[in-house]
Amino acid sequence: MAGDLGEFLRARRALIGPAAAGLVAGGRRHVRGLRREELALLAGISVDYYVRLEQGRDRNPSPEVVDALARALQLDDDAATHLRRLAAVTVAAPVNDDEVRPSVARLVDTSPWPVALLDRTLSVLRANELAVLLNPGLAEGRNLVRDAFLDPSVAALHVDAAAVRAECVAALRSAAGIYPDDAELQRLVGELSVHSRDFRSLWARADVNYCRTGKKVLNHPAVGRLCLDYETLDVGDASGQRLLIHSAEPGRPDGDKLALIRPDLP
Repeated sequence: MAGDLGEFLRARRALIGPAAAGLVAGGRRHVRGLRREELALLAGISVDYYVRLEQGRDRNPSPEVVDALARALQLDDDAATHLRRLAAVTVAAPVNDDEVRPSVARLVDTSPWPVALLDRTLSVLRANELAVLLNPGLAEGRNLVRDAFLDPSVAALHVDAAAVRAECVAALRSAAGIYPDDAELQRLVGELSVHSRDFRSLWARADVNYCRTGKKVLNHPAVGRLCLDYETLDVGDASGQRLLIHSAEPGRPDGDKLALIRPDLP
């Protein structure tokens, strides 16, 4: 299951070596990262109880245990939030996730900036003209994760395609924590696991990143190297939908280049 608690614990445990956890390695080790008993010790819980969590025989640890595991696994805020979601009551899959409210459609269509509306799988529900001129992968019906791994032409647009792929997988992993039983998410993860070795490797790390803000550097065929800021904003009560907005400061080189893509940009 894409949002399985045990899977996440195993993946994150494998990323922490004894030295990073302040432990003496001692002897030959047959596992990557910490042993189960070492992580249980760091979290202050019994080994038997931790094994039950990893094996899925106990799916509802207390908030105190979850916080202790987050500290022992050295999780950042996003990953700790993801762990808490996995340990909580299962969240139902969103309803009518592909329906776009008229007010949101107007916002996308009339924005002076490149704007795309994404669903929980990072599929594009709607995008304005400038967004598609900026990145063909933002056209309606495309999926950002699938394109990052399976469409070389879209991947080549990014200066650091490897970082974009890692970011996409971490965002997809965060969605899996919110909607652990979502069939569409599971199909996408399955498809990419079959067709992309890089995806399988990144998914196994169980990194989590909600990708709220950052920068994207593109090699745009019309204007060359282009560095843009991006923000992602949740859309009201439309569960799983988020707006992806790119921008650049007007009057600066990147703002001028963005204006060249569509001359009527303010």
